[in-house]
Amino acid sequence: MTGAPDPTKAQKGLAGVSVADTRISKSDADGSLIYRGYPIWEIATNAGFEETAYLILNGKLPTGSQLESFTEGLRERAKVQPKVLGIMRELGRNADPIDVIRTAVSALGSIDSEEDMQGKQMSLEAKMSVLAANSHRVPRGEAPRYPKRNLRFSDNLLQMLTTKEATEYERRVFERVMMLYLEHDLNASSFTVRAVASTLADPYAAASAGLASLKGPLHGGANEAAMEMLLRIKDPAKAGEFLKVAFKEKRKIMGFGHRVYKEFDPRARLCKEYLREMLTRRGGDDTLYRLCEAMETEMWREKRIPPNLDFYAAPIFYSLGIEVPLYTPIFSACRIFGWMAHYNEQLEDNKLIRPDSTYVGPSALKYVPIEDRTLG
Repeated sequence: MTGAPDPTKAQKGLAGVSVADTRISKSDADGSLIYRGYPIWEIATNAGFEETAYLILNGKLPTGSQLESFTEGLRERAKVQPKVLGIMRELGRNADPIDVIRTAVSALGSIDSEEDMQGKQMSLEAKMSVLAANSHRVPRGEAPRYPKRNLRFSDNLLQMLTTKEATEYERRVFERVMMLYLEHDLNASSFTVRAVASTLADPYAAASAGLASLKGPLHGGANEAAMEMLLRIKDPAKAGEFLKVAFKEKRKIMGFGHRVYKEFDPRARLCKEYLREMLTRRGGDDTLYRLCEAMETEMWREKRIPPNLDFYAAPIFYSLGIEVPLYTPIFSACRIFGWMAHYNEQLEDNKLIRPDSTYVGPSALKYVPIEDRTLG
């Protein structure tokens, strides 16, 4: 239409297109995942959540004093203002928890007293776990739960999410899963955060946009959908028949498949082992693990599609006594650290993200007066 050269056309969903240079993390089709150069196995085996969050944000593991300062900074900023909790309550019991968190984060953009960029980001990182844990309770009129100063970040989130007592190993498992949700290169919500950051909007706006992206079942909602599916099937012996019907009806099986990982998701492998060991230590019923394994076996045999993180994280959350509507909020409480790392990296060498599109509609149409228009 303008005579300008046609832009390079990308595949749908920007598949295979690199839109940024990053030093934060990288997943690969061979089943590898690195956080700032460290293989995920190395981090999951040796680090804690606060250490890993610091690494993602700053590019290196912290010293003892740096970790103490970072942890204290989060503790100092964890209190959510009563006005924000009031806004959450007003949304009512039918509000989706991610909508509740997104609305609360938007409110923080006007209410929060932090002045510098680092303070704003740390406030979001600290408060997101409190918002996540209360996103289902407060709108239902229940009393909010608050963090305790003497607990680690992951232990605090767990005690706000459920009153069920967890063993030391179970608390460690929950922390590992949180670390696996912390960052995953340029996923849909992280790309959304970078796009908003490129406009020079503040971190609250970028996080609100990230939360909006996270709400979709193809991204953040998959862990909840996977658990609901497992609860419907119940019996490992029924996994094959369930999948047979689902394939016939062309239904998507939530918790399986990934844009990058084609053979296996390293995070799913770790969570599978955590689930097995957690249930073994409890003794008794291991039906949930056997059901997951049966689904994995059938999906691979029939479709060659591996499970992703959400598929094995969901039964871990369920076994810890966490309500299903809180699974995606847990995702947000972890991923906020990755989002802020992407926000900062975008601004290091910023250019407004404004891709082109290929127009495929009509042109040169003539205006028709309304009295002369017909349906069709």
